[in-house]
Amino acid sequence: MTTMKRIFIAIMAVLACSAVTFTASAQAKKIIKQMKKAEGMTIAYGLIERPDSPMRSKIEVVGDKQRNVPREGREDFFPKESTYVDFANNVYYQSAVLANGDVVCSKREFEVNKNFNVVGDTTYMGFKCKIARTIINSNTMEVWYTTELGFKAAPQPGWGVVDGAVLRYSRNGQHAMGAMSIEPIKKGHEVFPETFGKEMDPNIYRYTLNHSNVITVPVFDQEAVNFTGAKAPESIEPGKTYRVGGGSIILKKVTLPKSADRDVFVELTQYSKGDAYDRTGSVFIIPTDKEKSFFDAIKDLKSVPGFTGNNGVDYPGLVSTDNYTAPLELMRFFTGFGVRQYNYQVVPGQKWVDEVLYKMNITPLATELEGEVIIGAYIGNWDANGHSITLNLKYYPGDEDSKPFRKVLPLFNTVNYLEQAGQEYPLFLGDDGKLEVKFTMPEDSENAYLYFLTTGHGGWGGGDEFNRKVNTILLDGEKVISFIPWRDDCATYRNNNPCSGNFSNGESSSDLSRSNWCPGTVTNPNYIPLGKVKAGEHTITVKIPQGQREGGSMSYWCLSGSLIY
Repeated sequence: MTTMKRIFIAIMAVLACSAVTFTASAQAKKIIKQMKKAEGMTIAYGLIERPDSPMRSKIEVVGDKQRNVPREGREDFFPKESTYVDFANNVYYQSAVLANGDVVCSKREFEVNKNFNVVGDTTYMGFKCKIARTIINSNTMEVWYTTELGFKAAPQPGWGVVDGAVLRYSRNGQHAMGAMSIEPIKKGHEVFPETFGKEMDPNIYRYTLNHSNVITVPVFDQEAVNFTGAKAPESIEPGKTYRVGGGSIILKKVTLPKSADRDVFVELTQYSKGDAYDRTGSVFIIPTDKEKSFFDAIKDLKSVPGFTGNNGVDYPGLVSTDNYTAPLELMRFFTGFGVRQYNYQVVPGQKWVDEVLYKMNITPLATELEGEVIIGAYIGNWDANGHSITLNLKYYPGDEDSKPFRKVLPLFNTVNYLEQAGQEYPLFLGDDGKLEVKFTMPEDSENAYLYFLTTGHGGWGGGDEFNRKVNTILLDGEKVISFIPWRDDCATYRNNNPCSGNFSNGESSSDLSRSNWCPGTVTNPNYIPLGKVKAGEHTITVKIPQGQREGGSMSYWCLSGSLIY
């Protein structure tokens, strides 16, 4: 068996911008002639068809290059990965060097020409080629390959391996890669490494690579959120969990990584340890950039600025002022009815979840999610056993098209975090139906927007929780938008609500449509475009026709808003 027939081809993808050029046939033959005297070869591939982008990429089939070369400053975002195809034994290896230096790999067997159908002939780079197709996950994969070179090459062995050297391949006729040149490997070049690394199941291997540069910051681990009457300490030490606000709030001071070029997610799991009802939940951070913070409010609510509603009630701590910044809400969520604790209640056709996962992309707030911060989690409940939560922040490597890093200015937050510590319900909308917040814009912005979370609550059947109410946003007295925040999909989450009440008409309480929330789900923020906002003094106004009291029932709105610019 000749050296060329026994050749191992190592496949690597190196991303770089490049114009597309093709080697002339005569030149190719010259290179091939030289190659026959060598121990190996490389085939350089270039992107030749991509209708949705004018960019071009170059892919080299080599043995010792990294697969992804990110833009400058992001080199540690991606593991160095190589693919090695052993045609003699019909296996290929994917091997990667992780950021921590570990080497891992996966091994897959293949059958030559398996599931490929030859559908025609063509010529490419002066070589006669067969056109073969296969279907993978509803995608049509096509390769052009030649047997005239005397060796095999497979730049995409995951698609399958044909009995020849692939010079062109495409997916669904839209994304095509074609050979640009064929060149010899220098004599003595070792194509295969001494070791491929620790072998893993292919799926675990791919998961390991994809998550190797995800930074996970554990904040709370199965911590109780329950009514204990707990009060705030005088100060907060890093790394220690504190129960405050009667026990319905837990706090921790943590140090977060740099968030530039990262996609940031908040991830929380929750289950009931005794509370049977759906409750308002929130994850937030306490800005400490001014003289007063929400931690001061936790210690003494009346010590922070506020406003007096037209109902004559004082509402401290809900809006930012010159010397106080309201809590910055990261995620609003709502517990299901009694998850885990009440899963013994059998309902035909339902399989209750053991815990509820709430996960949200909070990248627009990323500038506030680095360095030392105080993170809080809240579930409003009066139960002695309450709920258990686990909270993590996750920082994923962002792609090159990530949105620009922006600045965040918290404006208001009316979630009644301190309800269990004597805070009034936010009934301030009253007859005039508005919340006005003055703020100072530090600089001109061409495309500012309001990051706005809104949910209506209370009043039973006649209240704002179950009736559509128009929310109107105004900037400096000019209407920006009016819309109705509403959810009609609550029945989708029935299996998050084992203790939900069931009605004689077949519906369950958790099925009912609500003002922008459902039991056992998160509430998505609204992005309200404000356009150009000049530096200086401005006023944001939120208008909602809040429902009137009906006996012992009342309606109120939990609102939070931050200016992002």
